[in-house]
Amino acid sequence: MKKNWLKGILGTMSILALAACGGETGTSDSSEGMGSANSESEVVLTDDSKLADIQEKGELVMATTADYPPYEWHLVKDGKDEIVGFEIDIAKAIAEEIGVELVIKDMDFDGLIPALTTGKVDIVLAGMNPTPKRAESVDFTDVYISQKDVVLIRKEDADKYTSKESLTDAKWATQKSTIQEDFIKEEFADSYLQSVGKWGTAILSLNTKKVDAILMVDNTAGRYADENENLMIAELDIESSPNEAAVAVAKDNGSLLAKVNEIIDEMKASGDIDQLISDNVQLMEENTIE
Repeated sequence: MKKNWLKGILGTMSILALAACGGETGTSDSSEGMGSANSESEVVLTDDSKLADIQEKGELVMATTADYPPYEWHLVKDGKDEIVGFEIDIAKAIAEEIGVELVIKDMDFDGLIPALTTGKVDIVLAGMNPTPKRAESVDFTDVYISQKDVVLIRKEDADKYTSKESLTDAKWATQKSTIQEDFIKEEFADSYLQSVGKWGTAILSLNTKKVDAILMVDNTAGRYADENENLMIAELDIESSPNEAAVAVAKDNGSLLAKVNEIIDEMKASGDIDQLISDNVQLMEENTIE
């Protein structure tokens, strides 16, 4: 299972890297209509001073939800709790390129965009999909990763949940204010849904049988399946749109958006993001509770 996550992630990243180098292939259906939000060339640059303010302040404040390995998660080692992940490493690279220190703020997912729009943070990296609705409030860089959704269930229900149709009467959990939440509300409108701020709450509900299924991206679901021997990824296709991730910045911060997008595109083209993902999948596997 672990090798499959890595192969899938890196395969997708290779397609995205090719697209960044000038090709038009590799853009998933879920990004349709998002060109004006994601394309640096179409962003109206203003005379904002956000980038200069960050450099003068000497720190770049990033908001995330650190329960989403290998994107970002809390690694406790030798008594030290550290937020790690490939998106953390991307943010560190951005801060280094700008010439400032990175400050990380960990919060519930549904609080990320409000924190950004009110100026409490400078950027958001949290596996955030650049949807048209979100693009009404914030701007996004180009996409740097795309993943598929899977369904996490208890192993005892493996024979029960074998298709999307078999999940009609299931009780669901997923993260609040995500495209997974929107998908469940649309596709399973009559089903019970527990929307949570942190994935740990959903995992607890699944383990205690308060819910029957959790919808999340495949590499993160695989990590939680490894850490909970009674859980597994259901062998079915949920048929949801791919999950893309991009860096979010506040509106009217054209100089910051352009700079971050430039860094992201260079990291994709050079293979640096591929390597960061690989390194963090390995770190995740080395620290999985058997």
